[in-house]
Amino acid sequence: MKSRLAKNEALATEPKVAEYLQIMDERITQCNKIIGDLISFTRISSPNYTVVILSNVLESTLSGIDIPGGITVVDNYGQGSMEVRVDPLQLLKVFTNLIVNAYEATLEGGELTVVVTSKESSVEEAIKDTGPGMSPEGLEVIFEPLYTTKIQGTGLGLAVCQQVITKHNDRLEVHSKVGVAATFTVTLSLFSESQ
Repeated sequence: MKSRLAKNEALATEPKVAEYLQIMDERITQCNKIIGDLISFTRISSPNYTVVILSNVLESTLSGIDIPGGITVVDNYGQGSMEVRVDPLQLLKVFTNLIVNAYEATLEGGELTVVVTSKESSVEEAIKDTGPGMSPEGLEVIFEPLYTTKIQGTGLGLAVCQQVITKHNDRLEVHSKVGVAATFTVTLSLFSESQ
């Protein structure tokens, strides 16, 4: 919108008008994000299952996120061939949301850790920040729609993540204490030929 209005030379030369156009542009971007989040929350489709190698999904997720300098990313998921039967686009969205939340909670100089642990018939992906942690009250409502602690947040990201993982018949959990890092763990069933 700003670019269309700024084409008018009279508007572009007025500092106050330019300032207001910038504010309007930012608010429109925020509104678009809220609308997108609401649509995602209300239209989570059934998973379109495909067998994928988990490390590929995680690598794709991390490579698509611009993590600010000053935050160290520690990944320990190896190049193994742990196969999971998931909707890769939905899983990418879940991992993106969890990783973005983790780096937003991490102070400069902190670490964001992604660890994959193989169990007998499942695999756990733990995403850990070095942020301030969460209160017991916050932990109780963290996955509820519209709950947020962020000024610019919609409170739908983690609710969408929980819905997606539930539709996969898998688990998303969080562990944290005030003053201690938060860890979000996604537990997925390993693929077997009998599925």
